[in-house]
Amino acid sequence: MPTTRPLVLGHRGLSSQHLENSLEAFRAALAAGMDGFELDVQPTRDGVCVILHDEDLARTANGSGLLRQMKAGELPPLRNGERLPRLAEALELPAQLINVELKGEPGWQQALATVEAAEALDRVLFSSFEHSEVLQLWAACETARCGFLWETDEALELSAEELANLPDALWLHPPLKAVKARPELWAPYAHRLALWGMKTPAEATGLPFQPAVLIADGI
Repeated sequence: MPTTRPLVLGHRGLSSQHLENSLEAFRAALAAGMDGFELDVQPTRDGVCVILHDEDLARTANGSGLLRQMKAGELPPLRNGERLPRLAEALELPAQLINVELKGEPGWQQALATVEAAEALDRVLFSSFEHSEVLQLWAACETARCGFLWETDEALELSAEELANLPDALWLHPPLKAVKARPELWAPYAHRLALWGMKTPAEATGLPFQPAVLIADGI
């Protein structure tokens, strides 16, 4: 992915100004000049990949209930009036890169099938805090770009040996706070770093190296 600057993705779309994980937020991120967006995906009971961060719908939808226990046709609308978006719909948007975060487990099979059906594998970067999900997806599709996500405390505890032992093709998704605390640890992996945990990309300008991707709430 050659570039003269980091690719900038909207965290759950342009979530600083629009309802997170909505098509409205994804379109706004692209309109603001972002290269793409990050989203959270999990399957419904009937196997439809829906974009939602929480297990329960109450925070962003006009209703409640566990998404994985509901069929796609039973889902209430989002609070902005939109229908709860499907991954297939987000893949239709003209983003250079879409970071598909797998929420919970299992769920990688449906996500991979949706991306492959859309012929969008070259525009997608899969990631998850559940590393077993990432490894299973990667084993099923070696050409998929996949990455490990870490919370701040986990990233701060990682050793140089642990990072060196990870596969060379694997992407690394630490929070900016952890990278700023130990930039020398992460510098060798700059070309496959996707940093998150920032309000705007400007927060990463002090790093002594250029990461490949920045995931921010706003521009």
